[in-house]
Amino acid sequence: MDRTSLSRIERMNYILGGVLVAAAGVLGTREQVLGALVGVVLCAVNFSLVVRIVEKMTAAASGQRSKATGLWLAPKLLVLMSAAALALFLLPISAAMLAAGFSVFLVSIGVETVRYVLRSPADSGNAAGR
Repeated sequence: MDRTSLSRIERMNYILGGVLVAAAGVLGTREQVLGALVGVVLCAVNFSLVVRIVEKMTAAASGQRSKATGLWLAPKLLVLMSAAALALFLLPISAAMLAAGFSVFLVSIGVETVRYVLRSPADSGNAAGR
């Protein structure tokens, strides 16, 4: 996958997250809506940060930069886990909907993977120019 695919996954995170929060708003309770919203926000921010960190690590490996950006993965994970724990402890949210909201990125990755695999070979040559 290329940078275009990663951008599509990020956009898909926002779209599917909005759909999940809207569906929870129509069908669920206030706690479920808030849980889905917090999960989607954590998911989107986490995925965006991971993409940026991995891009910087790739650039460093190719000699463009020499910073140790991989060291940011562990603190990012700790902040993410702390934010989820604090949200569960301090906010009146549904833990199941927090997990559902955070899992949106899995669906986004799956959708983009299927799209990437099923595209025609002619599109593969043009993907670099997009």
